Amino acid sequence: MLGIVPERSLVVVVLKNASDRKHDVHAVVRLDLPPVEQYSQLPQCILRICRRSEAVAVLAVIVDDRVSRPNADSDDLSYVDHRRMLGVLRDGLAGYGVAVAGAWGVAGIHVGAHWWNIDSPRCCGLLPDPSVSQVAVQRVVEGHVFRGTRTELAETVAVDDSLRDQVSLDLPDLVTDAQRRLVRAVAINNPDAYSRMALWRVMSVIKQVADSADVSPHTIAEVAVALRDIAVRDAMFGVAGGAHARPAERLWGVLTRALPDPDRAEAATLLAFSAYLRGEGVLAAIALEQALVSDPMHRMALLLDAALQAAMPPDRLNQLVRCGVETAAELRIDIGAAATDSGMGVVR
Repeated sequence: MLGIVPERSLVVVVLKNASDRKHDVHAVVRLDLPPVEQYSQLPQCILRICRRSEAVAVLAVIVDDRVSRPNADSDDLSYVDHRRMLGVLRDGLAGYGVAVAGAWGVAGIHVGAHWWNIDSPRCCGLLPDPSVSQVAVQRVVEGHVFRGTRTELAETVAVDDSLRDQVSLDLPDLVTDAQRRLVRAVAINNPDAYSRMALWRVMSVIKQVADSADVSPHTIAEVAVALRDIAVRDAMFGVAGGAHARPAERLWGVLTRALPDPDRAEAATLLAFSAYLRGEGVLAAIALEQALVSDPMHRMALLLDAALQAAMPPDRLNQLVRCGVETAAELRIDIGAAATDSGMGVVR
C-alpha cells in the first residue's frame, strides 16, 4: 500500500467502519521512528488523520532493523522503547474513541523476516513474500509501482547538477524570447495567444516523452519558461487526470532533477500532484519536500502538503483536474482529458 519498503518506520493503518460492519482501510501512514522525547507528539499526528475519516481503530507496525525478535521477558532497550511508544499512542488515541486494534514489530520487510506481536511476543512468525500478497498483486494490476526504499525513491528526484547547469545556460535567452512573444500578443489585444502557444508546446513535449525518455536541456528550459504562465500551469492539473498523465509525470520528474530554483518548485509540485492523484503518497511527499526546499512559500505546494499530511483522499483533487481541463478548453488545446460536461467525467 505504501509503494515502498519502509525502514526504521512506524506504519499506521487507519481503519473506519464500513456499511457491512467491517472495517475499511482509510489510509496508510509512514512516520520515521521518533526519539523517545517526541513520543508524546505521535497521537496528535495520527489524530489529524483519524478525525477526517471518522476512524474507529488503527493498526501499528514498527519496522526497526536494530531489534531482533524478543523473548516474552525481553529487556532489550529498543524493544522496551517500542512498547513505550505503543503505550503513548494507545493512551493518546483512546481519549478520542480510536483503538489500537493490533501492533506488531518486524526487523525488515522481506521474505523470512521474523515478526512478533508487541504486546505478546510469543505470538510470532515468519513474513511471507510481500511482493506476491493479494494486496500487492491488486496494486500492480491497478498500475502502481513498487520503488524500493524511501531513500532510493528520493534519489530519483534529486538535483542533477550537470543537467541543471546545461538547462540554466538556455533559460535567459528563452525568457527573453517569451517576453517578446507576450508583448506581441498583448499588442494585438490577444494575450491568450501566448498562453495557447505555450500550452501547445508543453503538450507536444509530453507526447514526445511518451515515445522517448530523452529530453534535451533546451527543451527542458522551454517547458520551464512555459510553466511560468499561470494558465499553462493550471492546465497541467487537467493533464494529470487524462490520457497523457504518465508521460507528463515522467516529464515533471526530469524537470525536478534539472531545473534551478525557483522553477524547480513548479515541476516538483506538478510531480507531487500527479503522484497524489494516483494514490502514490510517498512519492508525492518527497516531491513536495523538494518543491518547498526550492520555494518555501509556493502556495500550491503548501496546500498539497497540508492535504497530504491530513490524508485527504486523492479523489478530492478532481476539482483541480476539472479546473485544468476547463483552462485548456478555453485555450482550445487538446490535453487528452474527457470533456467536463460528459457523462464520463475526467479520465483516470
